Amino acid sequence: VLKVSVTPTKDDCVWLAASIPVPDYLTRIIDHGGRWCGEFQRQERPFVAGRHIRESHEGRAGHANFPGVIFAASNCDENSGECLAVAMAWSGGHRMVAEETPDGRRQVQFGFADGMTTATREVWIASSSSGFNGASQAMQAHIRSTGALGQKKINRPVHYNCWEAVYFRHSVDELKDIATRAADLGAERFVLDDGWFKDRNDDTTSLGDWTVDKKKYPDGLQPLVDHVISLGMEFGIWFEPEMINTDSDLYRAHPDWVLGPQDQPSGRGQFVLDLSKPEVCDYLFDAIAEILRSHPIAYVKWDHNRALTGGLPQQTEALYALLNRLNEAFPDVDIESCASGGGRVDYGILKHTTRVWLSDSNDAHERLRMQQEASRWLPPEVQGSHIGPRVCHTSGRVLPIAFRAAVAAQRHMGFEMDPRELTDAEADTVKRYTAWYKANRDFMFSAQHYRLDANDDEIVTEMFVGTDQSQFIVFIGQLGATKQISPRPLRLAGLSEGKRYGFKPFDTDCLPKKENRNPAFADFAAPQTMSGRALMTSGFRRPFLFPDSMLIYEGVVRGAEA
Repeated sequence: VLKVSVTPTKDDCVWLAASIPVPDYLTRIIDHGGRWCGEFQRQERPFVAGRHIRESHEGRAGHANFPGVIFAASNCDENSGECLAVAMAWSGGHRMVAEETPDGRRQVQFGFADGMTTATREVWIASSSSGFNGASQAMQAHIRSTGALGQKKINRPVHYNCWEAVYFRHSVDELKDIATRAADLGAERFVLDDGWFKDRNDDTTSLGDWTVDKKKYPDGLQPLVDHVISLGMEFGIWFEPEMINTDSDLYRAHPDWVLGPQDQPSGRGQFVLDLSKPEVCDYLFDAIAEILRSHPIAYVKWDHNRALTGGLPQQTEALYALLNRLNEAFPDVDIESCASGGGRVDYGILKHTTRVWLSDSNDAHERLRMQQEASRWLPPEVQGSHIGPRVCHTSGRVLPIAFRAAVAAQRHMGFEMDPRELTDAEADTVKRYTAWYKANRDFMFSAQHYRLDANDDEIVTEMFVGTDQSQFIVFIGQLGATKQISPRPLRLAGLSEGKRYGFKPFDTDCLPKKENRNPAFADFAAPQTMSGRALMTSGFRRPFLFPDSMLIYEGVVRGAEA
């Protein structure tokens, strides 16, 4: 991975950017659009004469504008062919221009979308001759070794987040009951989401007043914290520090701290604090530090629920400085970047945080493809993924509990539903998948990650291969009904050609009953043995799956090929 610094120094510049030449044989442009609850939607177009521009003026990357682009040869796929990945490590407004000039030269430029700053920003470049996975693995390895990920050794505990169980309705006794049930399911960290601070009963009030609500918590947070810790879980808490409501003590005392013009419209009922004012960042640091010092808190969910008004680079630089202060003061606290889900996911924010909330959608059907596309840039372990409610709150879908659990187990796993809604059978499924995640997370999050070409638009599949090629895990996700009768063979990647691998599915409950199977196929629940060469060239015949289901295969070396 190469680094290129963007260093604007003159106030009279119209636009200053890093400019990187693109080889003429890379004819495809691939980037990601999206929306709230639908982030990381892949887009592809050919290079043509003129400019292809992607930009965000939100003061953050935004749900629709991940600051990265891939240029690929016509024959490039996940595991073969040449490509070039370029991304700006920046969490504010950005602008990308991919251009073919009249003389046929091609280039890409990355720079700030609004305003100038004297700070240096990085543009990351990864070149691959082994397909998209080669570029992804280079980017993933680099972010693992830099910033907060390189400094903090996080064991990726199973989260329980209470948001979709209670929203703003906080009751200590109810939360204690929910925490007890979450711990029984296997949760290792309890996260108290929005609604815990002074007079916060809906999203129109109290942002900026970071003191505990005495009406909901007459004895403070400590009784709940003590209960959570007694269950063997860590305690985490939600903040939205960069924002303010007009109905707050902070606004009444400091209306001049609001970023942007006085007559601006609110967004989501709130405004943005001007972090370029040192007194604002000092206030926020002191308020957050008081909560973190007063309680044994291991995790902060840092939210950001609206676009900025006048989001100049200075705002982002001040955010980085504030996060630096908190990381230095509380080195054992894990900080997640959330911005209505995936509104601020980028390499810049991951220098200061160790987790991103990829999307506010807990719909496993949507997240399956979203998580895979995000893996073109992000290590799997930084992507938070939770088992959502039986009826998804953002889509209305009703999905099988095993499918929801398997999709969450692909990434940094958690739960975000009311555990009281689970049947005994559903609870047993959650426990089984949670135990599987705990047994395999260290392997997955140190392994090489490969997306696989399934040759089926309804299949989303990936695998993790150990660095010594002795172990692998394959996730096969079925979104819709396959068009043909017989599922196509699945070719694996990253294995040793000369070794033989034994493999079998972890959980066969998602397989159709025998009367619904194609009788020409073997019993897919039984172990199989194949050489690495065969698995990567011919592939193995995968079973028929119903829509919205996931099958996990586990494989280990059984010896050398004869």
